[in-house]
Amino acid sequence: MLNESDILKLNRLRKKVDKEKKNLRITEPRFTFQMDSRTKKLTMSYSIHVDGGLDSKNNRIYRKKQVRKYLKNVTVDDVDVVLRNLRTYSDEILREQNVRYKSIGGSRDTMTHWLKVYVEKPKRKGNITVNEKTIRGDKSTIQDCIDWMSKHKPEMLNIWNWVEDGRDVLLEYFKYRQEVGGKRKIWSDGGVNTSYRRIRAFFNFISDNIKNFPPQLLNKMPIKRTKVKTESFTSMEMELILTFLEEHKDHPRWFWFVPIFKVLLETGMRVSEVVSMKIRDVDIKERKCKIVGKGDKDRFVYFRSDSIWSIIKNQIYNKEGKIRTDTEWVFWSIYKQEGSGRVAKIKTWRLYERKHKPINTSGIQHKSKEMFRLLNLSDGLSTHSTRRFFITEMLKKTQGNIPLVAQLVGHNTWDVVRLYTKDVIDEKQDLNVGLFD
Repeated sequence: MLNESDILKLNRLRKKVDKEKKNLRITEPRFTFQMDSRTKKLTMSYSIHVDGGLDSKNNRIYRKKQVRKYLKNVTVDDVDVVLRNLRTYSDEILREQNVRYKSIGGSRDTMTHWLKVYVEKPKRKGNITVNEKTIRGDKSTIQDCIDWMSKHKPEMLNIWNWVEDGRDVLLEYFKYRQEVGGKRKIWSDGGVNTSYRRIRAFFNFISDNIKNFPPQLLNKMPIKRTKVKTESFTSMEMELILTFLEEHKDHPRWFWFVPIFKVLLETGMRVSEVVSMKIRDVDIKERKCKIVGKGDKDRFVYFRSDSIWSIIKNQIYNKEGKIRTDTEWVFWSIYKQEGSGRVAKIKTWRLYERKHKPINTSGIQHKSKEMFRLLNLSDGLSTHSTRRFFITEMLKKTQGNIPLVAQLVGHNTWDVVRLYTKDVIDEKQDLNVGLFD
């Protein structure tokens, strides 16, 4: 706490500072000097802008926040030092205020400002809400573009410069990422295509919100479209996998993985959909489960296979034959870890369960890759190969019923599923001429 002597000294300093400000004609920024009641150190008090979000017209709201900055090696008794450096103090505060202002999108003409608008507004058009995963992807993609522009083409940070040069500069950006690389690796054609679609949508959003900004500015650019991969497991690979699953269903390292991989093969679900299944969404009578798929779209997954329904029942019922209430997840976090027992050279396995959380997506993906390596299968296989396998096999089983299969795997359109029809051939159909039969 300040004593009377401290208060007198501080007031004397403030009066002399005010007089010197007038002499130097310093009207902005506004700042004053204070003394820390505990350390008795001299501080400058001033305000800076902070982000206050957006108003109804997508204009950024700026709020002021008071900050205190300690002066190094300067006390309340060093009046002459303070007066000598008053202009320096003023310039430092102005620089900080300008940097703070620009950092939260000081201009509606900057990419940085519109990125904040883009990711802070989940409803971009009408009443359609963009999901969090899409927002995270958009933010990461556009921020990478902004970072590159800041270093190589800083003038492009102004959105109006994209009207004339945007298409050419964007191609230059993609070329750089494919030849030199991004933050982690060189981009593939698929990476470029994904980035292009997100950046294109971003500038279409700007056009919708700024009068006279050209619409469809980046549409129909010469970006190579990626080929949809439809190849999955060969019959030989599937035979090896099924044998492996049967032999390792009770193994402490694989017991949790085997039922999940079987469900993936039999239902065509994505890994993210399997781990997000909840017990309350399972319809026991209809043997189906409501899941939230890609793009927050609801659909039902059916467990018509007795073996797969047996897996689901084992997960949702406890040992007493009652529906579980100790977890909300169909597949909760569970695994066994190897350790040494008391007797030398005897290994034990310790069970770990976390019923409050679902099993980890990456854990399933890594375990799948481990199985593929043990079986010497193709390096191109992944957990998504189970989805491709399901689509191909169901098209065969349903005589090419594209609408039904698209519904089962959660595709809005039939276009992707239709690509798999090239692999669908009726096994009973005679495909040879028959000259030598």
